Amino acid sequence: MKAITPESLYELILLDDVRVSPDGKYAAFVRTSVDRSGNKYNRTVWIKDLTDRRAPARPLTASTRDGSPRWSPNSAYLAFISTRDDKPQVFVLPMHVPGEAHSITAHPNGVEAFEWSPDGRRIAFLARMRADECEKEDAEAVAKGHPLGSENPESDKGSPPKFKDAWELKREKEQKQHEEEMRLDPRVVSRVPYRTGTTFIEDRYTHIYVTEVPASFAEPNQAQAIRLTPNDGAANFGAPTWSADSRTIYSTYTRDPDSGELFRYADIVRLSAGHADSSVRRFDRLPLADYTCYTPTPSPNGRWLAFDRSFDDPAAYQPGTLAIAPLLPDGTADMVHVIDLTAVLDRSLAAFAWSPDSRFLYFTLNKDGAVNLWRARIPRTAQSRRIEIQQMTDAVHEISAFDALADGRVVFIASTPGDPSALYELDLQRRIRPLYRPNARFMAEHGIGRVEAVRYSSDGRIIHGWVITPPDFDPARKYPLVVQMHGGPHVMWGAATRSIWHEFQAMAGAGYVVFYCNPRGSDGYGNDFWHANRGDWGDGPMRDVLRGVDLITGRDYIDVERLCLTGGSYAGYLTAWIIGRDHRFAAACAQRGVYNLVSMRNTTDVPFFNDRETGGITPWDDVQALWSMSPISLVPNMRTPLLIEHSEQDYRVPIEQAEQLFQAMRLQKKTVELVRWPREGHELSRNGEPRHRVERIRRIIEWFNTHAYREQ
Repeated sequence: MKAITPESLYELILLDDVRVSPDGKYAAFVRTSVDRSGNKYNRTVWIKDLTDRRAPARPLTASTRDGSPRWSPNSAYLAFISTRDDKPQVFVLPMHVPGEAHSITAHPNGVEAFEWSPDGRRIAFLARMRADECEKEDAEAVAKGHPLGSENPESDKGSPPKFKDAWELKREKEQKQHEEEMRLDPRVVSRVPYRTGTTFIEDRYTHIYVTEVPASFAEPNQAQAIRLTPNDGAANFGAPTWSADSRTIYSTYTRDPDSGELFRYADIVRLSAGHADSSVRRFDRLPLADYTCYTPTPSPNGRWLAFDRSFDDPAAYQPGTLAIAPLLPDGTADMVHVIDLTAVLDRSLAAFAWSPDSRFLYFTLNKDGAVNLWRARIPRTAQSRRIEIQQMTDAVHEISAFDALADGRVVFIASTPGDPSALYELDLQRRIRPLYRPNARFMAEHGIGRVEAVRYSSDGRIIHGWVITPPDFDPARKYPLVVQMHGGPHVMWGAATRSIWHEFQAMAGAGYVVFYCNPRGSDGYGNDFWHANRGDWGDGPMRDVLRGVDLITGRDYIDVERLCLTGGSYAGYLTAWIIGRDHRFAAACAQRGVYNLVSMRNTTDVPFFNDRETGGITPWDDVQALWSMSPISLVPNMRTPLLIEHSEQDYRVPIEQAEQLFQAMRLQKKTVELVRWPREGHELSRNGEPRHRVERIRRIIEWFNTHAYREQ
């Protein structure tokens, strides 16, 4: 059997975003593989015939930059977002007759999300716009006598657009690029946050558009896309969803754009899907007092609005729960009679979807190190307070996407300890059957480390952890130990977590035993556990981790002289904190971590995150308290050789954090090395350039090999 290595990333395939056709015959999903020579990902829409289990899954699109498959209500077409023509646009592919995919949007800034109307006649989508772009769009439309918000005001409806040859198109593209570069030279910033991910926001915020679907997809869509949302500056609208009668669109809206909390504090809003005049371009808020709401999704029968809500606690972030509100005849939601379906389960919501008959809401929860499927039976009236909830799966897996069929079956994508990604069906007897396992051959050819669950006590709490042993494990040998810690801190790891599957198995394949756990503050163990590290990022979680280390190092096969420690983001913080307090580790690697809470507060794109996590303290309240909570204050006490890794375009935890820790350690003659990753952001380990992801794991293993590994 081959060992799993960092380079194995090039062979693994991941699945996402499964959608079942309304007629129940097919499941469309996104298949992602790695193009090693091109140092990029190939994302293609695939399809699986659900009426014939023996029929193999097959590719549906030819481009390698496709995603977000969405079926038309009559199952005759599949729409998806593709970046094959520079900017991401919505393309539609006929399913019952031969034909090519044609674009039905042409927004100059590209499309981010979209949804079919239930009558199949229109598509609503999101696109980013600056205030001046909205003004220009409206002025051009008025001047040419078109409805406001037209995405293609240069063409008359029903007539062909002006022909442009390759030279004209190239020149037009270069001119736009030049104008954009000049606009940003210098870059003027007036709002917070002004950057996120790996890019600057550039004052572009998401707006909702609607475009008619052509009767024939033989030619590009000539219908005009109408912007429904007003030009009010800096408020983001969420992904649009349609009412059952196709007359109303629901979304979310940033409550206070000037608060600095662009990613939180949102209200549900409703918009008329037919407005095209700026005098009536408006939306109605459907606020729920003391709650932030996301992903409003009407039931297929038009009676209920489901959404994810979390309590607006100014002192701390709260997990989300699934709620429903009755829909009134005019499309307004009755936010007085909201029913919370999942609060009683005391676990955070992961995702949800309606059954086609509106009788059930299916949902997934982060619970005890796994993500399983549940469903709630919808009450007959808003006054019915007895909610029937059923757990549909109870497996050691993490479901990442799912969709329900009319007959009660569910198709889902999940990771397991033995497979990072596969497509499954939950049948009517609640049996889980594989539909497509793209990594089956890889698994058969490679040795996989065994995953064992452990539980132990720490300060009166039960901590859940796991141990992975090398594929050729021999209990008579002595092995080095890698202790892995998760970020967040309100994140949950488990035996089947996809984001860590390859990295942990590569470390096991390199001869290490891997231990990881969910210390206090982790998701998946209830509200009290979630909040147990508030104001205590360091010592409390450290005790939870080290008591697990004490347990595992008590086993005869662990060499206590060869212990290694690593983690990213919040766990980068915890890595540095632990080696400043404890000297048992022979080597450590701190990744994209927070090391100075004083400077972090005003460089991150989520400035209030620190305030809530540290007990509401800001640098102006008590700078010494924040300094004492910062790992950089412990540098004089650090002895463990430390590898620091950080991305140069990390705007969640800016690289200044790594620079401070590295320089402080180096000036005090500590053993330290800094690796800076160009072109990468905070998500390097999950979706960075493939070569960087492979190199990152290789460098961590090499650092541990250098400082902690010796052959037995």
